[in-house]
Amino acid sequence: MSLVLTDFKFFIEYDSNPFVLFNSKGKIVYLNSNAEILMGSCSERELFRLAISYAPKSFGYKKTLLDIAFGYYEFYAINVMYDNEEEIGIHLYHKPMVKLNDVLNLDGYSKTDINLLFEVNIELFKMQYRGKLELLTDYELPKLYIHQNNFSFLIRKIFEQMIISPKITIKIKIKIGEMIRVNGKKYPIILFTFESDVRDRGQDGEILSIATKNYINIHFSTNSITLEIPAIN
Repeated sequence: MSLVLTDFKFFIEYDSNPFVLFNSKGKIVYLNSNAEILMGSCSERELFRLAISYAPKSFGYKKTLLDIAFGYYEFYAINVMYDNEEEIGIHLYHKPMVKLNDVLNLDGYSKTDINLLFEVNIELFKMQYRGKLELLTDYELPKLYIHQNNFSFLIRKIFEQMIISPKITIKIKIKIGEMIRVNGKKYPIILFTFESDVRDRGQDGEILSIATKNYINIHFSTNSITLEIPAIN
């Protein structure tokens, strides 16, 4: 066998799946670049408890198929491994890239500045909303094809759920480390996250239907909704 010259830490560092190494006290001693991004959506303690819960009973590794999500990051499996009593590592495996294989019907779609369209909807909502609304967005988002009327209708429905909340926070950004495949082509994903103190979940079914018909993935939690919009251009 030939002498290996490569430092394998290089491959771990730039793996598209998060990897975290803990010491025996649950403190992070190493995390790769994708794990750094993930840590914005989960805590050190959560990941350590997950690693301990699914660790092998003796030195080695244990792979487990597991549906788990932290914020809008979704995983289908984990691999927990250790070869000494002092450190334990966990590898989390992203769910496969979302594919929209249908022939997309783009009738009524137009190339749109999504920030501008969204700000129009916010101003309309503010006319009836009495709480505090905070918007955090990336103003460098690319223009994309979207059905403006359907998108605005979807946004209004989401706002209706949150109108009684004293505060609403909205975050808009590109999803890092993941793309969506549409008819064989890859596109970035734009994330819209709506967070509120109170949310009426009675219309979740209708909102899901609207989003799905417009090729938008949607994730619900008790106090938040996240939209994943393909940036088709």
